[in-house]
Amino acid sequence: MDSHHHDIVRLAWSRRLGLPDAAMKPGIRYLQVYPDATEVTFLRLGDASALVGPEQVLEAAEHRSDDELAERGTLSLLDSSVSGRSRGPIVLSYAADIGTTIDLHDPLISHDLGHVLALDALCAPDDVLSADLTRKRSWFTLLSDDRPAESAAPLSCAAYLEWEGILADVGVLTAPLARRRGNAQVVARLATNDAIDEGLIPQWQTSAENGTARRLGSRLGYEEWGVFTSVELAST
Repeated sequence: MDSHHHDIVRLAWSRRLGLPDAAMKPGIRYLQVYPDATEVTFLRLGDASALVGPEQVLEAAEHRSDDELAERGTLSLLDSSVSGRSRGPIVLSYAADIGTTIDLHDPLISHDLGHVLALDALCAPDDVLSADLTRKRSWFTLLSDDRPAESAAPLSCAAYLEWEGILADVGVLTAPLARRRGNAQVVARLATNDAIDEGLIPQWQTSAENGTARRLGSRLGYEEWGVFTSVELAST
């Protein structure tokens, strides 16, 4: 990605978090106080960052570095109110160029929600929740080609959700028996290319601990450029 893409990604996330459009500037940590916040959120994109939450939590983070805030558990140590469910660190990656390698000749692809639901039923609930395909659109589901199309089994699906008219947040899910065969790469490539064709910047979110997903993103041309983490605040 070039500096123009970086600016666009920062703009999209600023709007996503309810910040001013120009909030995330290189070399600056932007602080946004929300007295009624239900969680505290830290975001870093390149060398720009933002911390969002109640005032006492932001004050407690003053002497913490961005590297520390991006680590698992750091936000929970800032204040006694930060004691709920945590998310992250999530690595944020972005793609700028269309890829030409599909690695499967003439794949059988479905764009129907029914095949997405059928794939969800084959997978573990945590995997289904992480991919969140039913809330996304532009589904690309790879079907098995060993039976008629109307009864073909779903192998893997990728889809994306448009963010702020700028980003395409991509999710991928593969049936347990169809993993490690290149199926995820096929559908993720199709969804990524489609997003770029639509004038969007594809975004790939992966757990920092998920080496498999991070390697897949790299093969697809995604560049790791940020990290996101959040923790719910204790109810009062």
